[in-house]
Amino acid sequence: MKVLSFGSLNFDYVYNTDHFVLPKETIIANDYHENFGGKGLNQSIALAKAGLEVYHAGRVGKDGQSFFDYLNEYNVHTDYLYKDESITTGHAIIEVHEGQNRIICYGGGNQKVDHKQIDDVLSHFEKGDLLLIQNEISSVDYLITKAHEAGMKIAFNCAPITSAILTYPLEYIDIFIVNEVEAKGITEIASDNIDDIIKALQDRYHNKEVVLTVGEQGSYYIYGDKVIHKDALKVDVVDTTAAGDTFTGYFLASYMNEHDVDKALALATKASSITVQGLGAAKSIPYYKDLI
Repeated sequence: MKVLSFGSLNFDYVYNTDHFVLPKETIIANDYHENFGGKGLNQSIALAKAGLEVYHAGRVGKDGQSFFDYLNEYNVHTDYLYKDESITTGHAIIEVHEGQNRIICYGGGNQKVDHKQIDDVLSHFEKGDLLLIQNEISSVDYLITKAHEAGMKIAFNCAPITSAILTYPLEYIDIFIVNEVEAKGITEIASDNIDDIIKALQDRYHNKEVVLTVGEQGSYYIYGDKVIHKDALKVDVVDTTAAGDTFTGYFLASYMNEHDVDKALALATKASSITVQGLGAAKSIPYYKDLI
């Protein structure tokens, strides 16, 4: 089985502040960091640090050469990472306060992924291979359709949640990975009650595997009538950036290798609890050897 992570790559500009900026307000940041990020990149690195051989597909701009070296540093293959000299790479402005964050993303190359690139990349994969995608690149609906036609197993982290997601061919998704906001978006439920959200996921996606993360309340694996819950670990939170991406990568790596849901949830929970104790995105993701 080959693993393809087809997703976003961003330059992250991270500002630590005393409070989140208010409308019409200008504030002075206490600290500033530049990092490599993007949900796609973070999840590729999480998969690789968890022990899988991973290929990353995406698109960077004329300023994006450093992403090739950065991904290779973490043993992520960049054969299918495209560099487009006519555009700039995506970036994110991240405001961090008391361990929580607010993020503004500019799509850049992430929004230039087209059908030709998807066809070219998928021609190197076959039935049974795993595709992990998020919602930070263009042409996601086409990517889902073509990966399904190729017989790939598709895991979809529905982030960020947008109205367009419900127009995607979600019937082709094998594993949904969502937080409570994203779960409400793909089920069109208004309730914030976790039990109601789980019931809505069971009703709408009864024959799909769903991983639901709910922060301090832990995580759930849902498949038909089966529901497995794993408590979160209590740690001192420094920065939640890439915590969800770490969870996604480690869950899939463990689950695809051993098909043990309890073990996969436990490993993903431990890995993400380590990520939130460090600053930055990909660099704060732990290696598998640090978890055992």
